[in-house]
Amino acid sequence: MSTTKFPWGRVLREFTIDFDGQLMSVTKFHPWVYRNCNSTGKPDPNTIHYHCEEIGRSDSSLQRLIIAWMATQNLGLNQYALVEGISRALDIK
Repeated sequence: MSTTKFPWGRVLREFTIDFDGQLMSVTKFHPWVYRNCNSTGKPDPNTIHYHCEEIGRSDSSLQRLIIAWMATQNLGLNQYALVEGISRALDIK
């Protein structure tokens, strides 16, 4: 993924997490500030989000994004209720 054309914000760092050979690519970024449903083109320096291109999902919590990645790898797409339930049980915000 190119850092110059990332559509959801200003990229801080791209990294890969290796789960015994299964790789999860993550982009850490400051999301764009929106006003009246329009992007201002300026990042929010006080907010950090994480994005995983493989599952097409962003989250403000890296832990919740990892849970979503694991659920998607094992069960397929659209595991939002499962991810929210696990996150709530583990008190991940």
